[in-house]
Amino acid sequence: MKKDQDKVRILSLGGLGAVGGNMMVMEYRDEMMIIDCGIMFPSDDMPGVDLIIPDFSYVIKNRKNLKAIVVTHGHEDHIGAIPFLLQEINAPIYATKLTIGLIQSRLAERKPREEPVFIEIVPRDLVHIGSMAVEFIRVNHSIIDGVGLAIKTPVGIIIHSGDFKIDHSPVDGMVADLHRFGDYGQQGVQLLLSDSTNAERKGYTRSESVLRDKLVEIFSGCKGRIIVATFASNIHRIQQVLDAASRYNRKVVVTGMTMLKNIEIATQLGYLNYKEGLIIDTREMGKYTNKRMVVICTGTQGEPMSALSRMAGGTHKYFRIGAGDTVVITASVIPGNERMVNKIINSLLKMKADVHYEQDEDIHVSGHGSQEELKLLMSLTRPKYFMPIHGEYKHLRAHAKLAESLGIKSSHIVIGQTGDVVELTRKKFEKSDTLNLPMVYIDGSLQGDVTQDLIQERKTLSSNGVVIVTSAVSEGMMMSRPEVFSRGFVGQKGEKVLHLIQRDAEQQMNRMLADGASLKQVQAGLKKTVKNTIHKHTRRNPVVEVTIVEI
Repeated sequence: MKKDQDKVRILSLGGLGAVGGNMMVMEYRDEMMIIDCGIMFPSDDMPGVDLIIPDFSYVIKNRKNLKAIVVTHGHEDHIGAIPFLLQEINAPIYATKLTIGLIQSRLAERKPREEPVFIEIVPRDLVHIGSMAVEFIRVNHSIIDGVGLAIKTPVGIIIHSGDFKIDHSPVDGMVADLHRFGDYGQQGVQLLLSDSTNAERKGYTRSESVLRDKLVEIFSGCKGRIIVATFASNIHRIQQVLDAASRYNRKVVVTGMTMLKNIEIATQLGYLNYKEGLIIDTREMGKYTNKRMVVICTGTQGEPMSALSRMAGGTHKYFRIGAGDTVVITASVIPGNERMVNKIINSLLKMKADVHYEQDEDIHVSGHGSQEELKLLMSLTRPKYFMPIHGEYKHLRAHAKLAESLGIKSSHIVIGQTGDVVELTRKKFEKSDTLNLPMVYIDGSLQGDVTQDLIQERKTLSSNGVVIVTSAVSEGMMMSRPEVFSRGFVGQKGEKVLHLIQRDAEQQMNRMLADGASLKQVQAGLKKTVKNTIHKHTRRNPVVEVTIVEI
């Protein structure tokens, strides 16, 4: 292939047109590199589903070409699907120290097929992956050790922002490496792939450090126990809670398995610093009064099994909320979770607790850059082509509009969706194909067995119930009238409907058996008849199951 005909293919396997499930594949000739591999949490209309992972079929089909997995940071929507991927393939994983620690923790729960090789990197490291070279560039986010990527390819430099914001006063003092982004802008950036989560928000995202003053204000005025709910991955925020607890001579109890694991990992790796004895075990709580206690827990999004949810429901093993308690929910509500979060807040307020939540603008700051930060990254890198990533379609579209406002031609911008394949050459950037990538649902230990049809059936069961018809035949004759049972369909007043179903089912069976229909044909015909009868008399569509036993 001539040099001017070289191309890099970029495949979005997740994270475009949705929040979560981020996974991207970059290909040059027969070399493939994965960037991130995350999960997406289910919505309310996916009953029984625990989480959603990307469709790996393309990667598995081309596994011989896979050179590396590169990870930008340790959030679940970027690392959570790695244990599932490593059931199918193996490749070296490049990531920062904390990110590796969090991935290894997930792998302890789901063992990989082969033990992966981890290559720990630090910002400004340059690694060669096949014909491409990747430099890791420090960015700020709501988790420590986040990086963006400068990918040197045969067709030019590609910048991948990772999840980022620009924080001039971060809690750990590690500011984003804007100089390095600017250096690449001077060299000439062919393509910018940039985080779009906050593309609709004007201005700048505030620094994580603003929370410090709010915590001091809350802690200084509390006479009882303080419960702080936060994301288990937000190590900076956990550090600020520990600092406030130490300042006001309070002991800290941690509850929630993920929170306990992440604090242990961050402490071992040196990312959390606190005096020995500050964090105590739940068994030691009885030694201290409520005004000496702080509880750190999960549950900011109303997750049903989280520690905060169990406290609000009165089912937590160790904690009962009451008058004098102060609950601080340090997160904004992810769209779709409003109902669950409001339920928790209302329950806590009914328990007479004092609750601080999203209505107080100083209680949480985003980990994603707003419009001015997105524009700054574009101005520093000065890309020829642009593709917004990480966000719903409205976020991608808003980000594309920002790019146009800075002079990037609309013909040089691609708004992609999960499954899209785009090709980058020295002279063009365009969509070339779309892969059919169905959602992969995880339900307990089930993977791939939970289909969209099954999800729909569960929804039907939850809203319309089930009707079961059973009967027996022998030598082509019905042995007894069909029996009809229902669950979640009708109450006692609906007995008449069940009798009508039984009558129509009996008549249909007799007709079909008299015509010499096979058992399979009778079962299918009976199911259709029962559905029609139900809809005629109730205008409802429950799940219908028909069982005919041949004696």
